[in-house]
Amino acid sequence: MEKQRDTLIDLLKGIGITSIVIGHSSWILPGCNFPIGPFVYTYHLMIFFFVAGMSFKPRNDITPYMQIGKRLGGVLPIYVKYSIVFILLHNFFLKIHILKSDTIVYGKLDIIKLIFEACIFGTSEAMLSAFWFVSMFFIGVSMFMLLYYHAEKMKYPIIWHILCGVLTAIVGIWLNDNEVILQYHIQTSVLGITVIYLGYLFQHYRQYMMKYLQWWLSPILGIVIWKILSLNIGMVELSANMILHPLIFYPITILGITFCICIAQGFDKVGVLRTLFCTAGKNSYHIMALHIITFKCFDLMICKIWKLGNETLECFPYSFEKLWPIYYIVGVAVPLILVYGERWLIERTRIAINKKFLK
Repeated sequence: MEKQRDTLIDLLKGIGITSIVIGHSSWILPGCNFPIGPFVYTYHLMIFFFVAGMSFKPRNDITPYMQIGKRLGGVLPIYVKYSIVFILLHNFFLKIHILKSDTIVYGKLDIIKLIFEACIFGTSEAMLSAFWFVSMFFIGVSMFMLLYYHAEKMKYPIIWHILCGVLTAIVGIWLNDNEVILQYHIQTSVLGITVIYLGYLFQHYRQYMMKYLQWWLSPILGIVIWKILSLNIGMVELSANMILHPLIFYPITILGITFCICIAQGFDKVGVLRTLFCTAGKNSYHIMALHIITFKCFDLMICKIWKLGNETLECFPYSFEKLWPIYYIVGVAVPLILVYGERWLIERTRIAINKKFLK
């Protein structure tokens, strides 16, 4: 039997990946000057750590290393698959000016080397730039698991869990505030451990807390986040170690995640929105991999229609600031169409093969 999915988790993942698409396709909304980019950046990555905490279920039948291995077996094939596709298409993208003209051309040895590096989360393709999150997220969840099970073996596990959550928060803030750059963005992984703990705690008391987290709170929380950003004390951009302010990062992250939970409550009441965002949540890695190339293919089409030059087309990650609503739609819809189209084709092929050889 198919395991029943948690609608709230799928909705939160859907809101998170849609927010990533929004942040990569607009920054300040034309006309109203609303800082949509800085706004979604306050939560758009950490919401996935929170969901990881909600999804975490301690197990005694396998070791934490086996759990980590199972998770690796889920994310690495997706990472390698998309890396290979984008590495092989790199020169073609350069030829049609989706990539900037000063980008290096790959030779055969470069392609082979990069494919092997992808097997250890080492790809650096511009069109796959959002995938830096995958390795960072995997490492953060893995460290959480090791800390969790180690704390469980102690005499007073609750105290040790609190210590782990507090200490990793302090270390993560220090690393990022001092602009320490580690391999695979581990400094960001450490920041996420505390958020995983918060997600795990939320799931434990979820039934009680959901009584107070209603959809109508979302505009209030949104205004609070906007007012904090209006103080001009900085912004959150975790790929660049920017955490707004050491004392404010976790409070604004919690505000952002709470905002998402309240939004999810509203979406859950509307059938179409629930279906759309749950579908996006179930396919978040695929949207993460394909949304930027979707932007650039749309830009290519517009540039051909309007007969614009390569300088416009080579703008990254999008070329037309005023077309942000279209980027929002295609950035989510087109990857989903491609993913479900691929699955349909594979299924039809499987059925055809079975009919041919199992008569």
